Amino acid sequence: MQLPDKVTKKILKQYSPLATKLRRKLVNLYRPILHDKSTSKWNQHPMAYIMIALFAWSVILVKMDTPHPGIPFITGWCFIPLSWTYLHFFPQTWSEMYKYEKAKFKQIWQLPQDWKPE
Repeated sequence: MQLPDKVTKKILKQYSPLATKLRRKLVNLYRPILHDKSTSKWNQHPMAYIMIALFAWSVILVKMDTPHPGIPFITGWCFIPLSWTYLHFFPQTWSEMYKYEKAKFKQIWQLPQDWKPE
């Protein structure tokens, strides 16, 4: 199977070092904490823990009878689709991927294991 030129162009795009670091942090919110090196039930995405913390914060604000107690939780729910949309239009580049992510990418696109983007 051959990769479409559009996909190849997106994965070869270069970003500044600061942008690359920030993009990696964003992507890591949706990866298991130990990057698939553990089968523990606690090895979840950091975003799951963030959403639980935001929910707990909102519950505490409800108990304290403050105005607008749902703002922390709603903020998290707004961040998720915004980040997904961003990553849809500007996906991870080849240089940003870890080895296991590159292997998954090749598996998804049914590429040979020795494939490298041009």
